[in-house]
Amino acid sequence: MTEVLLFHHAQGLTPGVVAFADELRQAGHTVHTPDLFAGRTFATVEEGVAHASEIGFEEVLERGVRAAGPLPADIVYAGFSLGVLPAQKLAQTRPGARGALLFSACVPVSEFGSTWPDGVPVRIHAMEADPFFVDDGDIEAARALVRSGADAQLLLYSGDQHLFADRSLPSWVAGAAELMTSRVIGFLNGDPEVDEYGRPQPPLAGDEASTLLGFLDYQRATLTWKCEGLDHAGLRATVGASSMTLGGMLKHMTWIEEYWFSYRLQGNRPSAPFDTVDWEADPVFDWRLADGETLDQLHTSWQAAVVRSRAQVAEVLANGGLARLSRTSWPDGSAPSLRWVLVHMIEEYARHNGHADLIRESIDGGQIGE
Repeated sequence: MTEVLLFHHAQGLTPGVVAFADELRQAGHTVHTPDLFAGRTFATVEEGVAHASEIGFEEVLERGVRAAGPLPADIVYAGFSLGVLPAQKLAQTRPGARGALLFSACVPVSEFGSTWPDGVPVRIHAMEADPFFVDDGDIEAARALVRSGADAQLLLYSGDQHLFADRSLPSWVAGAAELMTSRVIGFLNGDPEVDEYGRPQPPLAGDEASTLLGFLDYQRATLTWKCEGLDHAGLRATVGASSMTLGGMLKHMTWIEEYWFSYRLQGNRPSAPFDTVDWEADPVFDWRLADGETLDQLHTSWQAAVVRSRAQVAEVLANGGLARLSRTSWPDGSAPSLRWVLVHMIEEYARHNGHADLIRESIDGGQIGE
């Protein structure tokens, strides 16, 4: 798959940056995360920037360049905020770059050269009202790069948080982070095309496994789109006589991911909270929301289940392939293959995304998905 050099932001190599790298690894990619601050992390962006200033921004850049030295030329350079500086410099100046991913920052191309290099796709991800990105001029640098004719896209997310994809920080926004991660994985998979709702397009001529996984990730991204920005009332809204809600759907799909990939496919005991449920006494536990559950909490649980599912599928593909049978069999002794499970999961998501279309349209007139 793709090799990535990922640089951390001003708060250092936080657990959230490592977790993001791990998600890319679980999707099959090789990710290097050099520590430009020699083990130090900071509670705020301002403290981290002050530390970088003490070191010297040129030294931070040089540490990034040195980290790339032993690595092959054909890699993707990525960076969060401050980490965009070495990522962008390397993408523009180190021959052979495969691409660039710039998170929450972008500097003018003129910082490192006259033009963006041909054949190096770049994707810039940021929140549309992030004061660091907007007020410091990064958004204008990004728009200028897009206008330049380079293979560049500026992907904006609703909100005003700077480090919205770092799950270890208070600024983390689960829905936007999940959407960004899905887009990044699509880019690294060699399929940079996403539709206007952020859904990675399945490969048109991929092998069987990549086609099935492509359609599954497309359906997962559709559910993210349908739930984006919901408040307390939106999570619990119903249509007609149905008791189905979008919040309940996220919780249900968390269980479905757990059930099919962890329990059925790999034979693992369900994780909390599903490990103690009496399903005969409470058959709709996975659809019922607890008091006070928020979109971020539901997204967090669902996203964690999806990450585990991807890792389990990768393991089975490497040790048995699509034909490998699930370890937990049905009462008659039969067991589905990974191929069957993937097709079933696509059907499960597609069916519920149809329900999600109706519910979201009833909430705010949200566009019906294709």
